[in-house]
Amino acid sequence: MHKRFCTRDHEPGYWREAIANAYFDLQLSFGDEHRFDGQIDIWDLGTVELSLLQSSALAYRRLRQHCRAQERQMLVTMPFESQVEFTQLGRSTRCAPGQFLLESSEEPYDFGHGQDNAMWVLKLPVAALKARIGEPSRFCARQYDSLQGLGRLFHDYLQLVARHCRADHGSHVRSLMASQLIDLLALSLQQHPDALQSSHSAVRDAHLARIEAHVHRHLSDPALSPQSIAQASGISLRYLHQLFEDTGQSVAQWIRELRLQSAHEALSRANGQTTVAQIAYGAGFGDQAQFSHAFRKKFGHAPSEMLRSSRPARSGK
Repeated sequence: MHKRFCTRDHEPGYWREAIANAYFDLQLSFGDEHRFDGQIDIWDLGTVELSLLQSSALAYRRLRQHCRAQERQMLVTMPFESQVEFTQLGRSTRCAPGQFLLESSEEPYDFGHGQDNAMWVLKLPVAALKARIGEPSRFCARQYDSLQGLGRLFHDYLQLVARHCRADHGSHVRSLMASQLIDLLALSLQQHPDALQSSHSAVRDAHLARIEAHVHRHLSDPALSPQSIAQASGISLRYLHQLFEDTGQSVAQWIRELRLQSAHEALSRANGQTTVAQIAYGAGFGDQAQFSHAFRKKFGHAPSEMLRSSRPARSGK
């Protein structure tokens, strides 16, 4: 549940290995490698990992060759001692204490801080965030306020989770906290004006935002279809498919991915009375066998296996 990487009593190059283990492969540039100090504490919450990263001044670079690995992760970084600078997808930003930013593992980036720093870092699958807000890359390399609005709620809940990470609440509670963290992150991002901006047009993203909201409200309905989505969104079926051309997947594939992600999170929170059939039907699958096959193909294990591992162990008394 808890891991720690610390440069104390290690060779200078140890920090490179620590960063790769905690996050993913990065190129590091030290101000003075021999005087460098750093420590990472990581708490595994199931769907996400929360870490406290403390270090001397440093610059990180994720190169194109680093992005070939199938990691598909997002990092949410919240500094609380000094400013960080970040560049990705042609955008550059400075993130100060009281703000947070997003980084994608799928694109090269530069990240650095010229002074000693400490920051909270949330590592989560792209799929978990994409299921809530659509393509998350449009939120990268922008700073978000963690002192007011929903950003403050996300910040405060992260602090609460950090305090409770040190106690053993069991996998069910940790998974529940992880899902709530992702929900609050998604809400705080959607509140920001950038939520309706993209490289194409605000009109297209406004349609997508309405489509996402409708689908999330009706995800458990097995009758949900491209036709019903288009009708509810006030657009033609043809235009709906055009909107999805830039996403790399069809409407049906997107809904399927959302349902699988929803089922995965529900399984991680399941109690002793929950069945795979309930999870499948609750996520909108009309056929349990089809659900189990799709789930195994995506996650590498059967839903029944995940359900067994998430249930609390029975006492021998």
